[in-house]
Amino acid sequence: MADPPAPEPYPRITHPANSRRRKYGLLMACVGLACVGIVASGVASRRPPAEVSMPASGSAMARSQNFGSSRMSRVPQPRQRHVGRRHVGVRSADAQAAKEEGRRRLKELGYDPKLLELASGSKWDPTFQRWVKDDRTAYADIIITPKAGSPYIIWPAIFQVLKQKKLESVPTEQAEALADKNKAIIVDVRMQDEYDKSHVAGSINVPMFRDSTGTGVWDNLKRVVNAFIMTRSTERDPEFPQKVMEAVGGKNKPLILYCGMGGSLETKTRSSKAAYKEGFEDVEKSFGKESRSLKACFELINAGFSNVKHLAGGFSTWRFEKRPVE
Repeated sequence: MADPPAPEPYPRITHPANSRRRKYGLLMACVGLACVGIVASGVASRRPPAEVSMPASGSAMARSQNFGSSRMSRVPQPRQRHVGRRHVGVRSADAQAAKEEGRRRLKELGYDPKLLELASGSKWDPTFQRWVKDDRTAYADIIITPKAGSPYIIWPAIFQVLKQKKLESVPTEQAEALADKNKAIIVDVRMQDEYDKSHVAGSINVPMFRDSTGTGVWDNLKRVVNAFIMTRSTERDPEFPQKVMEAVGGKNKPLILYCGMGGSLETKTRSSKAAYKEGFEDVEKSFGKESRSLKACFELINAGFSNVKHLAGGFSTWRFEKRPVE
């Protein structure tokens, strides 16, 4: 007996909405890949430029990699028994020339050339996205020039300057008392829209960052990516110290700077356990915790401001303690 004929397949009906969804999905996938590329390039640009690593025994080969518009050169110290004195001298001269160029760039941007030595002993950990200590590392350049935005100094150099200057982190209670007695001016370094939403009562707003001003390809791509993730495209404001001086009326005024989180120069983690009463060194805090307000303090100190303090805990702690806001 013959098998019954196979039933005819149902006709495939494609709804116009499904076609639009597929096209929209492909478009979003392309945008997502573009975002990943931009973010990856941005992460790479955070790495320190012109690093000169000097281990006890390393390879004699010099390697260079491009990160953004900065060049990081890793030049290990050659082995004495395999490399002649002539070659060692050449590489030492190259490293010294690179350092002189780094000092020249620092001076050109208005920074102390000694910052180059202060950054030694630090290294960027790309795996955990943090700065860690490494005594084998020195730098020939500590200025990062991203493809989109203005140049800036790497955090370990800023940290060392603030520690040397003994920057004081003022508790919220003390800051409130000083402001009430007109003994200090509280400066909010966040963006204008953040300040307008809520801020410390009586504080003034001088943003450390500004909206991106570049018109290049990378600047426009940065704007597109930030618009896609619904954030503002910003960059550091090189005129920040000048704007602060105009807002407060001079470089000798007592200032207390704050941002959202505050940051910290503390390198130890405190514990209630008896064995750690004095705290213990935390690798996550090898160079404290960087923040906008701490970087703003550095910029003002570098510009010659003589009485700068930092609000411990930032605006989040101020608001948590229910201190006056506007």
